[in-house]
Amino acid sequence: MKRISIFLASLLILASCGGSEVSEEPVPTTVQDTTTTTQQETTTVQDTTTTTQQETTTTTTLAKTEESHEQCKKGDTSDKCMEQYKQFCEANPNDEQCEDYDQSKMSEGDGTQGMGNMPGSSSMPASDDPPLLKNLLIANWGPYDPSTGVSGDFEFRSDLQLVFFDEFGRVHSAGTPGAYDNPTFEYKVPRDTLVYIPIDGVIDFFQWQPTSSYKQDDWELMIKPSMNSDWAIVIDHVVSLNCDRSSRSVCQDPLTVNGVEIYSGMQVNAGDLLGYVGNYEDGEGGSVFGRTEITIGKYVRAGNQQDFNNFCPTNYLDPAVKDSLLASVTAIMASYESWLGDSSFYDESNMVAPGCWYSEIFESNGKTTPTK
Repeated sequence: MKRISIFLASLLILASCGGSEVSEEPVPTTVQDTTTTTQQETTTVQDTTTTTQQETTTTTTLAKTEESHEQCKKGDTSDKCMEQYKQFCEANPNDEQCEDYDQSKMSEGDGTQGMGNMPGSSSMPASDDPPLLKNLLIANWGPYDPSTGVSGDFEFRSDLQLVFFDEFGRVHSAGTPGAYDNPTFEYKVPRDTLVYIPIDGVIDFFQWQPTSSYKQDDWELMIKPSMNSDWAIVIDHVVSLNCDRSSRSVCQDPLTVNGVEIYSGMQVNAGDLLGYVGNYEDGEGGSVFGRTEITIGKYVRAGNQQDFNNFCPTNYLDPAVKDSLLASVTAIMASYESWLGDSSFYDESNMVAPGCWYSEIFESNGKTTPTK
């Protein structure tokens, strides 16, 4: 799992807004990268050993906004407040709150990250209800055809030593200093698999992820039920519908929804077509496949620190689709075990819900702490 890209500048709120506490204190495991794997994972060992931090992913420091912004409510994108932000950044171009300021971002986004850096944007604490997922990003889970190894959008291939459905809580890089508990549902599927938006909400931020130590060259975005919500859905690894998925060339075309280029503050609906799954390659750049991930979680504030608590996706399903999606997740695990010839691979009897070893995985200072 790759880092959950918390939009740092969007968290510029009064430090006094913080205050949530975490009551559970199980043994933590280090987050190496909260939405992508950097090596092939086949282990089923559930290990929660404390390990060394490699990359902090969801911990940020809250800063005070300038007094000139406090008259606007946090997350207020009205013309008055947007104009106030524009005037402030034009008068104070070197202020850290304006480091990514660009007038074009205020309305359309520039293909990098929209206007999430506006002081106070999507940072106001809220006592809001969690969003309920109306899908789990991909539409087709089955039926399974044992003669081909295909189950809906999934294709089990012996030339790829992969966990094609990577469940919530599976330990990545087990036995290494970078071990961590996967806080997402991660799918490795063919590159032309379509990705759908799972909730009604608003796009909070988005960013392009270039390849660095592992293959990416795809987009990540966060969708919230409302801009002031502490709840968030993170979709990691997706590319534009304009991209040719038969080509291995990098395609940085912007994401669109219903033909409109996405921007921060854009309203979207569950079921809207977002794009194709992002990219996956083996460690040597050989085998090419697709990959995408879904996270549901909530920001947790404690003083000046903000962390992120990830929750089991199948515990947050809309009632209208709950039964069918639970059955789909259960079936894809059983199908993979049948194809693999190992009926104990997922150990479903010890899961708290289909596809989940834990009910939640708390991230703080780069470490994951799971709770049953």
